Amino acid sequence: MTETPTATSSPAPRRLLGLLAAIMLNMVFGSLYAWSVFIAGLEHDLGVMRTDVSIVFSLAIVCFTLGNFLIPFAFGRMPTPALPLFGLIAGAGGLALAAMGDGYLAVVIGYGLLFGLGCGLNYNVVLQSGLMALPGKPGLANGLIISSFAAGGVCAAYLLEMSVAAHGVKQTFWALALTIAATGVCALVLIAASGIRLPRQNMRRPDGHDSRTMRICWIGFFLGALSGVMSIGHAAPIITHFGGAAEAAVLGVTLLSIGNAAGRLASGWLSDYVAVRSVAGISHLTGTLGFIAVLANPTGEGAVIAMALAGVAYGMTAGIYPSAISILLGHKSYGRNFAVLLTAWGVAGLLGPVAGGYFFDVTGDYRVSLEIACAAAVLALFNAMQLPKVRRSQS
Repeated sequence: MTETPTATSSPAPRRLLGLLAAIMLNMVFGSLYAWSVFIAGLEHDLGVMRTDVSIVFSLAIVCFTLGNFLIPFAFGRMPTPALPLFGLIAGAGGLALAAMGDGYLAVVIGYGLLFGLGCGLNYNVVLQSGLMALPGKPGLANGLIISSFAAGGVCAAYLLEMSVAAHGVKQTFWALALTIAATGVCALVLIAASGIRLPRQNMRRPDGHDSRTMRICWIGFFLGALSGVMSIGHAAPIITHFGGAAEAAVLGVTLLSIGNAAGRLASGWLSDYVAVRSVAGISHLTGTLGFIAVLANPTGEGAVIAMALAGVAYGMTAGIYPSAISILLGHKSYGRNFAVLLTAWGVAGLLGPVAGGYFFDVTGDYRVSLEIACAAAVLALFNAMQLPKVRRSQS
């Protein structure tokens, strides 16, 4: 949450160590997106309903948003290599608590509160570190860092699914906590070696704030994220509900994560060359087609296709709107605008997974949840068409 970073005194190859550290950290914390592989195991172990389990993921997303707001106040006030410690302690510690606890509350606090908070604290640090590492290519840097978070879900989908099947949810939480801690130690060394230093943040509202454009971006991000997190939070059970086997569920989660990562990288890169309204429109159209696919063909295969397209749409949404506020509203106001924009993701994260679980509990079917997700994607498509056609620099 800062203005466009300027180059540090470190040589460019040395700064790339910071980019490598950012990618490593975001990949392990990207395991947050593999949440759905825990759902069935937690329901069985804790004896709770789908809605109760979904609350954990919703809380994690809200705390992710909170972490992104809090950590910038530490920028410039303590050494940059020490900044990831906050996220590592909260993330690994929260997973350890979830593993040690006996009941539902331990999972809520450990995974939903602490792990989600750790993911958010980490996300803002690595995003800014990546931009500092590639000061002349902010679009590419943004795409690489944002996509690495989703790419972590690709690896985690298979690894966590196998671990849950072989050792159970509790032992899998332990393994993930140790992985995050070990990766974090390596990343801290790399950031220290990179010489990157994050400056203090200007949190004041900038002059000339374009409230209309900001409002359009917020609504688009909210609607796109709402349908996206509803899919991510229930991907595996949606596929099995429509007749897909366990292997198909893992495939669907994996394709969703791959699409998520690819969409983030593609939208970040495209935003440097194509009007942001076009990129945003493509993202929401992709999501709409995916939900129509499963609603028109309610089978396991249709659900897998829907989750794959939902992943692409969500990834593009997550990449294009942060780029849009930078391109359309200027770099000087990027810090505050990014904080405001992220609240859309937090609100969507609070509502999406819980709504998906609630309507499933009430109807015994995921059709209503998917219809809501499809309607949100359609509304987001029309909303994106209200974005300006040109960059601020062009106008």
